[in-house]
Amino acid sequence: MASWQSAENAFYMAYFLGLRAVPVVAVGSSIASAVSPWHTVKVIQRAGHTMQYSFAPFFFFFVQSVMNTLYGYTTANPVVKYTAALSVVMGTYYINVYCRHAPNKARPLRWLVTALTLISMLAMVAMSKSPKESQLLIGVPGNILALLTSASPLLQIKTILKTRDASCLPLGMAVMNVVAGGIWMLYGMLLQDKLVILPNMFALTMGLIQGALIVSFPSKLQTAQEYGFAGKTGSANSPSVKSSDVSNGTASIFKDPQE
Repeated sequence: MASWQSAENAFYMAYFLGLRAVPVVAVGSSIASAVSPWHTVKVIQRAGHTMQYSFAPFFFFFVQSVMNTLYGYTTANPVVKYTAALSVVMGTYYINVYCRHAPNKARPLRWLVTALTLISMLAMVAMSKSPKESQLLIGVPGNILALLTSASPLLQIKTILKTRDASCLPLGMAVMNVVAGGIWMLYGMLLQDKLVILPNMFALTMGLIQGALIVSFPSKLQTAQEYGFAGKTGSANSPSVKSSDVSNGTASIFKDPQE
């Protein structure tokens, strides 16, 4: 009987410590997620061109972070609110770098303006509702965006399988989809909040798929020069790059820039 009581006490102690530790770990994973695209963005910045990288992952990362910040305010959850706000700041920087080096700057800017306009309208409606209603108004679209953010790198899956080259997938974002997705899924279970559990479960799955693709199809484009862009002062004369690749650039944020 005494041993059973000791085991029960140990379980409750572990559960209590878990309740305290998981939010701290979740904050750490969110900070790591916010900086995970940094390497890819720096590659773009050094090359002076967006190269093989699609705008979609950066776009959805930024927009989802804005929605998560709003959701943190509606739930009065400082962990969600402040970690998401950090992601907004970092996402703004990533978007700025991408747009400055994109051959077609107008299209990504139009998507940004449209998204921010819709979010502003949604926030105004949510402010007039009860806390529970506002959480649903912000949380459900936020979940949809979370799914799109996690899956957005896989919009280029056709090109990856065709070329057997996964260099278009941001490695840092794939890794943090797994790490942060798993940790935040656990945190959502502690909160008993399905709006936290489900999108992070999906992010974990998408991260594993992206990681498998990166391992299976290692990058063939090790440098900007190999891709055909020698930086801001270089040229795009490499035979591996068609002239249309340079002129079209981000013809669509949801397509491979090489198409």
